[in-house]
Amino acid sequence: MIRNYLKIAFRNLWKNKTYLFINLIGLSVAFGISTLLLLTAFGLLTFDQFHEEQGAVYRVYQKVIEPQGEQYGNNMPLPMRAALKAEYPEVKLAARILTGNAQLLKSDKLINEVIIFTDPEYFQVFGYKLLKGDPNNALKDLSNVVLREDIAKNIFGDQDPMGKTLTINHGNKEQSFLVTGILEKGPENTSIDNEILVRIENVSDYGLNKDRWDNVQHALYLKLDEKTSLAAFENSLKPFTAKYYKGNIEQLKKEGAKPDARGEIISTRIMGLADSHFDTKVGGRGQAINKIYPYTLLIVGIVILLIAAINFINLSIAKSFTRAKEVGMRKALGAFKSQIVGQFWGEAFLICVAAFGAGIVLAYLFIPQYNAIFRTTLSLEMLKTPALIGIVLLCFVLITLIAGGYPAWAVTRFNTVEVLKGKIKVSGSSGGIRNMLIIFQFTMSVLLIACTMIVWTQIKYLRSKPLGFNTTQVYSIPIGHEISGKRLLQHFRTRLANQPRILSMTGSDVNLGRGQDGSFSKSVLSFEQNGKSIKTNMRTADYEYVKTLDLKLIDGRDFSETFATDTAGAAVINETMAKQLGVKNPIGVTLNTEEKHKVIGVVRDFHFESLHREIEAVSFFMNGFPINYIFVKIAPDHVDETIGLLRKTYNEVAPKSEFLGSFLDENTNKQYQKEERISQIFFSAATLAIILSCLGLFAIAIMVISQRTKEIGVRKVLGASVMSIMTLLSFDFLKMVGVAILIASPAAWWLMSQWLSDFAYRTPIQWWVFALTALIAIAIAFLTVSFQAIRAALTNPTTSLRSE
Repeated sequence: MIRNYLKIAFRNLWKNKTYLFINLIGLSVAFGISTLLLLTAFGLLTFDQFHEEQGAVYRVYQKVIEPQGEQYGNNMPLPMRAALKAEYPEVKLAARILTGNAQLLKSDKLINEVIIFTDPEYFQVFGYKLLKGDPNNALKDLSNVVLREDIAKNIFGDQDPMGKTLTINHGNKEQSFLVTGILEKGPENTSIDNEILVRIENVSDYGLNKDRWDNVQHALYLKLDEKTSLAAFENSLKPFTAKYYKGNIEQLKKEGAKPDARGEIISTRIMGLADSHFDTKVGGRGQAINKIYPYTLLIVGIVILLIAAINFINLSIAKSFTRAKEVGMRKALGAFKSQIVGQFWGEAFLICVAAFGAGIVLAYLFIPQYNAIFRTTLSLEMLKTPALIGIVLLCFVLITLIAGGYPAWAVTRFNTVEVLKGKIKVSGSSGGIRNMLIIFQFTMSVLLIACTMIVWTQIKYLRSKPLGFNTTQVYSIPIGHEISGKRLLQHFRTRLANQPRILSMTGSDVNLGRGQDGSFSKSVLSFEQNGKSIKTNMRTADYEYVKTLDLKLIDGRDFSETFATDTAGAAVINETMAKQLGVKNPIGVTLNTEEKHKVIGVVRDFHFESLHREIEAVSFFMNGFPINYIFVKIAPDHVDETIGLLRKTYNEVAPKSEFLGSFLDENTNKQYQKEERISQIFFSAATLAIILSCLGLFAIAIMVISQRTKEIGVRKVLGASVMSIMTLLSFDFLKMVGVAILIASPAAWWLMSQWLSDFAYRTPIQWWVFALTALIAIAIAFLTVSFQAIRAALTNPTTSLRSE
């Protein structure tokens, strides 16, 4: 009997090839896209969990109550690790991490890599395994280096790297290290880089800052005794904070800061490593992500699957009317409902199995393109995870039951006598369910379209908002480690002094935006000034910084070679820093920094960080950190020739290094790659949802219009026009689309309001977004339905009324 059912199923499927291929294509694409979205969401939701397989890892952060509000910081002072381990026995392991850039020498070429300055307990804290070497002694000496397996392969080829010497340029110095370990390559979904590991004592300014509690520059991670609770440990840190931050706390009290609910003005706290990735306060805006993002991907994947399943249901029910007499005959000959359900559900199951297999193949084939478009690192190897296997199989079973079960159950409700007479119609409840399915499909489609448009308007706003400096004419050149920044900048000035297309140039320790080297750093300086606590971003600037970037100087002057004291005792500040000083005229004010600096200029506030953050105080000194970037303002004509000249000039003194120049507008746009990915995913999902929804709507239109054929014929005989019939047939469907728009619009507004809250600067959600979304949805639905409606209206009425 089962063999007979299978034979009939295959015959029926092959007989109705159009419906078969529509269902296969819709479900296959839905399964494939949903698999990719599931993998992306899973990778984000399990971010950094790899490190906690052998016990929880905590990141130390601080909450500071200032008179202006709460501030959070996740960089710690160098002596904190030793103090915590000495005073708290429950701190079993601790590792500091300071990330920097380094260059390795290979065949007379310098290779840019990320270097991690850390402590010997790094491997035990984060659970990384050494393929070669002893994790307990790999970083025993300051001259030891541990390389990740792919980096070691790139440098040493097939040779055994253990015991070999490696020359590394970092922090404007060249140093030789002995390879004492080869580290496994961890998963991609981690924030802990591990390309090259050396002891943190090798940082150039370690000796100056190793005992300073006012200099914060690295992340600190802990592993606690298993019996210690998070709440108990945080509570025990109160006297620790009071001891080491006594002066800061007293100063904040004088300025009017009030303790928080725990009675603290400055509190030292810890957070799970995996949790910090989703906390924009602690993790940092633009670095941490809102947890709504991966959940949105999951929801979008589920929605696409449901839309495809609804299409399958509608197409199956629409086609079941052509098999009504078969069902009636089966029932008349004594077939049980379970047998009829099994027959129809079996056919649906075969389609779902084929679609699921095709979907996995599609996901495999399109993973490279998906990774390239959305800048991810997905692999179907992730599907080997037991949790993911369970989720995928559960989704398959549910979709099969929903898509195949309901149509199979619906056909068993046909009245046998009516069916055999050829009189069959959908019951009221079936029509209501059908309408609800259509409303759901278009609600999701409208929601995705609206979200896509709002994300697009925010990205457009981010790209078009004036940042307060010249982004289009200024070319940024990372210096690398082959030559010092001062020397390279001087070479550029000497070599290009008479070039008319080189308008000006300067140097800085930090890039604006993210250049091709991908580097990003931030330094905050705190000091007391006239009884007030001052906090400012600290950046290095060379001569003509204001001129090169076209900053608006509202008072004073730029750094100038005319004034010899500028190199060691001058500062240029922004408006926010001037307000923080609280004086009417800040020009001439001496900042109470370790090396006294006199304010010589005030520039208008500009966005030196991404628009995720509000503009903060910033101070520029010439004697700060080493120069790592050269900014060159060039004329707008013959740009390619000018860049070629810059490349040639760079290679004259740094032939081993790669030239990684880029314009500042390219750099600033890279700060919003995450938002661009969201926009692309929403746009792709919305397009797919609309196409699938229209397929379903088309199927329902065929079913409903085929039931009203005689009605249409009568109306035409009585004089109804083609337009009136088309309007009549389309109106019921457009009403459902209208309901979907009313449901989706407020939902989209709420969701995108939550997403936009991550930006300090954001565009308001405009009413026209929802109006345009509604017009798009109505137009698409009308075109879908009107095609079949016009075809029915143009049919000769004698054809439909012949049997009457």
